[in-house]
Amino acid sequence: MFLNDAITGQPIAECQVPAGFAVQATINGTIQSFGRPYSAMVELLREDQRGMLFFHSGECFHQIKFGQGERHIEGAYDPRTMLPLASFRKEDAYLDRLALFYNDGEPVKLYAKENVSDYMPEPALVEELRRSQVRLGELCAPGIVVDIQNVYAGATLRAYLLERNGAVMTLVLAAEVTATEYCLREAVDGMYARRVVTPIDGENLGIGMTAATLRRVCGPFGGAKTAGAKAAYIDWEARKVFGYLLAGEPDMERVRELQEWISGFRADDELYENMHRSVSELTPSLVHEQNELYQEQRKRTRDSRLNIIRNAV
Repeated sequence: MFLNDAITGQPIAECQVPAGFAVQATINGTIQSFGRPYSAMVELLREDQRGMLFFHSGECFHQIKFGQGERHIEGAYDPRTMLPLASFRKEDAYLDRLALFYNDGEPVKLYAKENVSDYMPEPALVEELRRSQVRLGELCAPGIVVDIQNVYAGATLRAYLLERNGAVMTLVLAAEVTATEYCLREAVDGMYARRVVTPIDGENLGIGMTAATLRRVCGPFGGAKTAGAKAAYIDWEARKVFGYLLAGEPDMERVRELQEWISGFRADDELYENMHRSVSELTPSLVHEQNELYQEQRKRTRDSRLNIIRNAV
């Protein structure tokens, strides 16, 4: 089944809709970051309202390892890059944090975890490095040398037990996380005259490579040597976030149901590329204002999902 935004008609994805589910696909025009000028969302609600499958196109973040006059403040908005500041997290840590968000910060119980080794085909590492170096170089001020030091990509699935207002619920999550670690060398006075960050797009560095392959080729991520660098950063994103929220305690059947849905899900080829084409129109003040609105909408979406499932218990 092909899914399009009901208002704009923009293609979002193709997926199999299991029997007994009603589907809704939407484009949210609120800006999460420079890398996500809009978001795509798909929700499949069971007819008995005891379960909901969902897909989200993901989020983008920036980490300042060190820089001239820059300081990393977790959760803050960085006006230079127009990305929220967040320390890099691998896919399991990202999902654990997302599970806490669904449980209002209260502890959650991890029931099951599985790697997703066949999440997508593995591209050539050298070609990905070349593309990203060219892309970064085009955005830098004159005199700056971009040194791409490391890349990362991995995907996993994790199942959690939630307890909200006396109701027991299962939350199964899956996501891919990709990241680029880079530094700037031979900087000149005008180094901040233009953006010096990777525009995270449909060709994002590392897409499709497994964590095992990257560790073998590039070494440990996040600890690259930066001797002589003027600034060092990590740009990362959680891409293709899937979830299954339902009433009752976890079991492996629920995990398999989400895996089966993911296996038949294909995001539209132009979904992420169209986001990349939209970023030229953004300004730091607009992105900052929109990012705050995005966070509010994100909480409302979570609360709506939880209320639907809890009321069906």
